[in-house]
Amino acid sequence: MNVVIRIKRIAIAMLLAAIGGLCVLLILPYTVPRHEIRAAVLRSLEAATGITPHIGAMHFSVLPQPGLRLDDVRFESGDNDLTAGSLKATIRILPLLIGEVEVASLAFDQAHLNIEFSPDGVRLLGLPLRRPPAASAGNGPEINLTNSVVDVRSVETGRAEKLSNVDASLAWSGTSLSMLSSLRWRGIPSDVSLHITNAGALGENARSPVRLRFENEIMRAGFEGMFAFRKGLQAEGALSLESRSLRFMLSSFGIDVPTRGGFGPLSLKSRAQITPSTITASNLAIELDGNRADGTLTLTLDPQRPALQGTLAADSADFSAYMNGFSLVSADKRGWNQEPLDIKPLAGFGLDLRLSAGKVVFGKVEASRVALAASVKDGKFTLSAGQGQIFGGLLRGTAAIGPAPDGTSVRIDATIQDFDSARGIGALTGNRHIEGNGSFAIALTGSGNSVNAITRDLRGNAELTVLDGSLAGVNIESALRTLSRKPLSALSELRGGRTPFNRFVTRIAINEGNAAFEQARIESGSVAVTLDGLASIPQRDLDLRGVASLVAPADAANGVALPFLVHGSWDSPRLSPDGPALLRRSENDSWDQVIRAAALSSR
Repeated sequence: MNVVIRIKRIAIAMLLAAIGGLCVLLILPYTVPRHEIRAAVLRSLEAATGITPHIGAMHFSVLPQPGLRLDDVRFESGDNDLTAGSLKATIRILPLLIGEVEVASLAFDQAHLNIEFSPDGVRLLGLPLRRPPAASAGNGPEINLTNSVVDVRSVETGRAEKLSNVDASLAWSGTSLSMLSSLRWRGIPSDVSLHITNAGALGENARSPVRLRFENEIMRAGFEGMFAFRKGLQAEGALSLESRSLRFMLSSFGIDVPTRGGFGPLSLKSRAQITPSTITASNLAIELDGNRADGTLTLTLDPQRPALQGTLAADSADFSAYMNGFSLVSADKRGWNQEPLDIKPLAGFGLDLRLSAGKVVFGKVEASRVALAASVKDGKFTLSAGQGQIFGGLLRGTAAIGPAPDGTSVRIDATIQDFDSARGIGALTGNRHIEGNGSFAIALTGSGNSVNAITRDLRGNAELTVLDGSLAGVNIESALRTLSRKPLSALSELRGGRTPFNRFVTRIAINEGNAAFEQARIESGSVAVTLDGLASIPQRDLDLRGVASLVAPADAANGVALPFLVHGSWDSPRLSPDGPALLRRSENDSWDQVIRAAALSSR
């Protein structure tokens, strides 16, 4: 029975305490005149912003905490810096017990705020870089924004950003300021956190430690270091950046990348120096599409045409991903790609990048110890290889693609010295019949609105020299010696085997896509072969005629020569004897036999 009585007494006491507390809350506001509460709120607003606000109707509330709701709030400093649908100011209870009014928080709803970056600092009605009065240090009101819009503008660059659906809280602790915010940046939900150790110092052109973090679904960026405003923003510290897709991240800044493949996962860490016009990343460690590199990068923040320059070093770099989605040949592999070329994205940025790598991979082509330089200027992309080992030889060259009156222009100037011709020619043309130590030089220009159109406009020249090699798939010497005895039997000797040579030289002049063989000769101790005719680059076929002859010793047959044809696709050329010439040499076989054999050999 005593227990029940005690419970009842405790419950009654708690009820009386709650009623008493409620009565205190109801009575407290009347212990201080409302005009004093209103004046205290206005003073707090002016201390936080530096400007006396204009307000509409005022509504006083008691629960859950004493406070005021002010409608149609406007802070005017000449540029309509801040407006709000309403402002709610909450009052601290304990100071109110002794008749003092202290504002605990200021909550702006549907506010529209302007922030301006200038060489002198950040102007936001004096907030957040306004030093709190010494008397109120540590007791400044917490400032909240809900469902608001913030316009951020740079005076020097003219860039502007609109942040919408902003929910933010700002709190002072002495001279330090902390902010947490969720918002929509360019339509993307994002979170921002900021801590300034000495906000007042920033307002006096002094330095202050700052921590900044920005996160959304496509990127995470962080900075920790020193900030100052001396002729604009000056910052130095540790910078980190991660993105699941660099392509999506750049598109959010209005930058279109010029390739259909690559520009995927990105991770970056560096020591950064930031000014209003540049971001320099030193001691940089970057990983993009699985490629890792170290070095230095500088980003110029030009709103019309941002530019990136720097120097990087990597153990290996695989650029195959950037070739995905684009092919030189058509889908059926029978011709050149006829899709329109679009290089307009190149006009949107500048680039001056140098890369040294132990290994570089482009699809099936691999080079080692390469020094590359890539640049984009006035919409023209240039890639240069100062040195590099490829197919066992030394590569030097330049390739450029840029705008032209009829679409896109292409220029290639390259040399490869002392390379494995079977590997090199096979990788470039698919033909692996020529073996030996080769040297190759090419100079080409062309323009058009597609790869197919460019091949029809190609002009230039090419030269190939192969020493101490062989021609695989044909035994010319054996065929020629058989030809001197029985012409038709030579047809079977023409295919298969191998023809060694001392020297193979080809010089080609290219005009409007047609490659004319100005000189093509194979020389060995026993055989000489000459070749002339045309190769069509647009049609990807050959129409060549040649003569193979014995360099006969004294005891061998004299005057033995085999005229032949090379025709068909250059991916799989057909080699066949010249039938009419063979007919003139046949003395023992009938005309029908000769014609049938020549026809069969050409299939």
